[in-house]
Amino acid sequence: MSGMPPEMEKLLVLQDREQKHARLTRELAVWPAEMKALEAKRVEIRAGAEKKRLEAQSTEVERKNLELEAATHRAKVARYKIQQFETRKNEEFSALGTEIAREEKEVHEIEDRELELMDRGEKAKKAAAIEIEAAKGREAEVTAKELEQGKKKIELETRLADSAKEIEMLAAGLDEGVLGKYRRIMASKKDVAVVPVVHGTNCGGCHMKLTAGSAISAKAGNMGATCENCGRLLFWPVS
Repeated sequence: MSGMPPEMEKLLVLQDREQKHARLTRELAVWPAEMKALEAKRVEIRAGAEKKRLEAQSTEVERKNLELEAATHRAKVARYKIQQFETRKNEEFSALGTEIAREEKEVHEIEDRELELMDRGEKAKKAAAIEIEAAKGREAEVTAKELEQGKKKIELETRLADSAKEIEMLAAGLDEGVLGKYRRIMASKKDVAVVPVVHGTNCGGCHMKLTAGSAISAKAGNMGATCENCGRLLFWPVS
């Protein structure tokens, strides 16, 4: 920055370091949300695997219930056949035969449903096994990202601490009046307090045209040169 007043050079360095510090602060501020998103991803992965496991379990439970239902109907068939064997009445024998046929029909229908469920159950078990294995891989990726985020947080905190020390040192080397004015403008504008004169006529902050006096003052290296519109401090860029 040859040709520029030393105090302005220091102020511009301070502003640059504070802007970098602000960027690091914003980056660190989103870290909790990034970690929360990773945890939500883990929950989603586990839920997907659990859903597949429960689907397979549900099918197996349904099949076992059908087994019990079929066993109940078979027991009725056996009982009716014994009663049929013991009866001497044709009418009762015929009625029992009708009941036996009805119960055997129920057994056949249940067996057909059992076969369907066995096929569905095998597919569900395979799907669950595949999903559980895939979930392990996806969860490992989430864990790796969490470790990366942990390292990132430590790195950001270290850089912020170093940055804060550098800013403190730079601020200590500035004139108190200049530093105070810079701080007040920065608190008001929230972005930059020191801007160049652009095209020799305009403020680099608000882009409004400067008065000739302000432009001349900035070119002369006056630390008090300011934009009449936005109030930012002005400096004349060195080519």
